[in-house]
Amino acid sequence: MSATVELGDQTLHLHPERAAVWPDERAVLVADVHLGKDQIFRNQGVAIPAGVLQSDLARLSGLLEDTGSERLIVLGDWVHAPPREGDLWPEEIRCWRRQHQSLSIELVEGNHDRALASWLAEWNMTAQGAILQLGGLSLVHEWHPSLTGPGVSGHLHPGAVIRAGHDRVRLPAFLKSADHLVLPAFGRFTGLMDCPGFPAREQWVIAESRVLPLPLTKRA
Repeated sequence: MSATVELGDQTLHLHPERAAVWPDERAVLVADVHLGKDQIFRNQGVAIPAGVLQSDLARLSGLLEDTGSERLIVLGDWVHAPPREGDLWPEEIRCWRRQHQSLSIELVEGNHDRALASWLAEWNMTAQGAILQLGGLSLVHEWHPSLTGPGVSGHLHPGAVIRAGHDRVRLPAFLKSADHLVLPAFGRFTGLMDCPGFPAREQWVIAESRVLPLPLTKRA
C-alpha cells in the first residue's frame, strides 16, 4: 500500500521500499543508499553482519521490477565512501549493474559521493551535479531554506517513533512541507533521525508493506 503526494504539477507515489515512484518519468527516486558501508565498517574491525550490500541491491532490483521503472534517480549518497584498493564491494555493484543494462541511473551528488567519477563510469551512472531540474521539480540531496519551488531530497534520514503503552518503535518516514518532499534513507544500515529543522506539514511512516499517514503531533 502506497500514498500519493502532489508536488507542483507532478504526482509521486510513496513506496514502502523507502522510495518515491514518478510515473510520468517512469522513474524511481531513492536517497542515501550508502552502499559499501557495512564492508567499510568491517574493514575497521567493527562486527557488522555480512550481506547488507547484497540485500540492498536485491531490494533495488525488486523495486524496479515492482514499479516497471526505466530510470533510477539517486538523490545523493549512493555509496558511503569512495572505494579503496582491495575493496570487493565495488565489483558487486558492477555485477548488479550488468543485470540492469537498459536502466538509466542518474546520481544527484551528495556529501558522501566524493571522487567517484571513474567508478560512476564503471557502473554506467550519470552524475548530475548538486541539482537536477526535471518536470518542474528541483531534485537535490539536501534541502535548504533557500531552495524555492517544489522539490525532493534526502540526507535527513527521517524517522518517527510510534508508541503503544510502554512499547515504542522507530520507523522510517517521509516528510513533506508545502512543496518539498524528503525521502527516508533507502539503505537499511543507516540511522533514523527526527528532523525538527525541516518545516514538515505532513509525514508518512513505513510499516512493513504499508505507507501510513502519521500526525506530526505524534512525533517524538
